[in-house]
Amino acid sequence: VKAVARLTGIRPELLRMWERRYALFKPQRAGNRYREYDDEDVELLRYLRQQIEQGRAIGELAAEGREALLRQIKAAAPSASLGVNEAGGLVDELLSYICCLDKERLEARLAEFVAFTSCAALFTAILPPLMHRLGTAWVHGEAPVVSGYFATEIFKQRLLPLLQAPVAAAKAPVLVCACPDGESHELGLLTFAYTMQQRGWHVYYMGANLPVSALAEGCQRLQPALVTLSLTYSPEPDSCLSVLHDIDAHLAAVYPTCVGGQAVEQVRHQFQ
Repeated sequence: VKAVARLTGIRPELLRMWERRYALFKPQRAGNRYREYDDEDVELLRYLRQQIEQGRAIGELAAEGREALLRQIKAAAPSASLGVNEAGGLVDELLSYICCLDKERLEARLAEFVAFTSCAALFTAILPPLMHRLGTAWVHGEAPVVSGYFATEIFKQRLLPLLQAPVAAAKAPVLVCACPDGESHELGLLTFAYTMQQRGWHVYYMGANLPVSALAEGCQRLQPALVTLSLTYSPEPDSCLSVLHDIDAHLAAVYPTCVGGQAVEQVRHQFQ
């Protein structure tokens, strides 16, 4: 509570009172019984404080509901993107924390960035170049292998809760996202799923290593408007081509389907 109070300017006792009275926040409890707020909570609290300072009442705001308020935040967000130097400097800083496995500084810097910008900016402007830089550093022996796993889990822990948000519209189009069997690199697909959810899609995120046959069975039940798959790593071109042919036969023949990722780019000229 104290950390969130510093980030938002809202007194701890007021945060606790809002938690009891209004269904806007349900912070988890850590092993030490401390409350744990996520990035979206901080963003919402900053918006509430801004609205109250402009004359609105907390009861009136709470009556609108969490999801409606989050949509207002998105609509009011400035369209200007981060400057190249600003984004590059943050990527350098985060990369140094990841290579040193400095979880405390990495988490603190991410929380600070989101509090003053947005989750969307983190996942669209910072995460892609950061993971690309990390992969390049790993290939050249400049980063330990474990750093990739460490960074992936840190960002997954932030992205997955955001995908659990209720659907904004009752008749939103259904999007199914998955990584096929043998593919465990999820961050690119998770970022895409989050972006599409923010645009009003009803996202079913199925995770990594899902056989195409199982995905096709799920799609029969869901009847998605779009199926999206990610193939980032494939040690053998033939295995990637085999997966693509399965996708073409069992999914793309029935549902609008798109497949992306570095492995696809490497064999796309062979796929007819």
